[in-house]
Amino acid sequence: MSRTLFLLLLALFAALPALSAEPAGPTAAACAIRHQNQLLLVQDRISSRYSLSGGYIDGDERPEQAALRELYEETGLRGEIVADLGRWQKAQLFACRTLEPTVAQQGTAFVSILKAPNLGGELLNARLIAVDKLPREQRRFPDQLDWLQSRLDKVPESEVHWQADFVAQGNAQHQVEIPLMLRLQQWLGPDVWWLSVSNLFGSGGFQLALIPLLLPLLGWPRLRQLLFAMLWLGLLVQVSKEGIGWPRPFHLQPLLATQSAQGFGMPSGHTASALLFWGALLGWLWPTHRWRALSLALLLALTTGLARVWLGVHFISDVAAGLLIGALLLAARPCWRADRYSAAWLLLIASALALGGLTQSAHLAGIGLVALGLWLGGKAALVRAGYPPLLTGGVVLAGGLLIGAGLWLLPLLTSSSLIILLGQFVLFFGLGLWLSVGLWWILSLLKQDSRPRGGRPARGTL
Repeated sequence: MSRTLFLLLLALFAALPALSAEPAGPTAAACAIRHQNQLLLVQDRISSRYSLSGGYIDGDERPEQAALRELYEETGLRGEIVADLGRWQKAQLFACRTLEPTVAQQGTAFVSILKAPNLGGELLNARLIAVDKLPREQRRFPDQLDWLQSRLDKVPESEVHWQADFVAQGNAQHQVEIPLMLRLQQWLGPDVWWLSVSNLFGSGGFQLALIPLLLPLLGWPRLRQLLFAMLWLGLLVQVSKEGIGWPRPFHLQPLLATQSAQGFGMPSGHTASALLFWGALLGWLWPTHRWRALSLALLLALTTGLARVWLGVHFISDVAAGLLIGALLLAARPCWRADRYSAAWLLLIASALALGGLTQSAHLAGIGLVALGLWLGGKAALVRAGYPPLLTGGVVLAGGLLIGAGLWLLPLLTSSSLIILLGQFVLFFGLGLWLSVGLWWILSLLKQDSRPRGGRPARGTL
């Protein structure tokens, strides 16, 4: 036994140098584009931090090819390699020059990325930024830019065309809507509290935060129906966004952006979500006043749409399309009862994950993973009724706070987009499991613990 253990330890120590050695070649590549004392930096969607344009090297690529491919995919700019700046950790950095002028906005130095294949995908925006003006907490790889500072003289200057905005690059409809939106923002002013509140009505995070109240109020069967419908809505909205591929208003006029938003704009998911969520909820609460409930839900959806236009993240046409999708799914409420069948859940899961893979959409993959957690957890044989409302709401809230804290902490703990994305996927799947099986298992344990030794229910339990 001792000889075997010794040989295993010897083999482990012999393998350590190979395990800790750096790979023979780089695994990522990036382009440094300079104009005067500013670098072209892109803002990552997942971490919301800035870095050079770059990414992982595909298996059959040379580092130079990967750097130029990433530059085009992220900014729409074609470039050429001028010099090899060296290797920083696992990334090969190159001094690059654009083959065409970069279009940037005067004053803000936002760069137009309307021609980028990844518009609405992994990036929020691109800007020309002086490295010494960018705080370290806003950098995706803080030390990389400091390392690059001493090598900036090797980076040639690229030509930039300055414009007031990028409106002329939009379609005719958007060119008509942008002046209206600017006037609306000026008329309403920058601080309108009721519009800030209205924006929450269509927020998925806010709606999930209401579950501790909704579960005791509606019961699990109705809440499961609502979650089923909301996931289908998310799927339809995201597929429409990816398929239509229309930019958001601030992609054309950065001055409109009073709040950041991810992905494409058409249709407005917030507006559709507000109409469906509040229409279903109010309809269940006021079954004898159906039209009054629907009218109030429509009013909430309209104010949500107005808030999205005021924030500069959706066009008026995006809001109209969102209202239409929300109304169609609300009218199909009898179909929501399909949530009782595994086939309906499997169709939702397969559609979301397959389309997420085809479009490389983290939103679609997240929808599929939440649905997978709900479906798998729902197969567990647990009692999902009869618990005290306060206890039920408290347990739901406790688990939701842990998952929400995890989603908030991930970008703060690491700068790796891959790790952040994988962590988010795990938490989305965990959310579905928590709502369908985790909280009910904990409630069953708490109810057992609350019983007196004789086995009879404690006073005050349901």
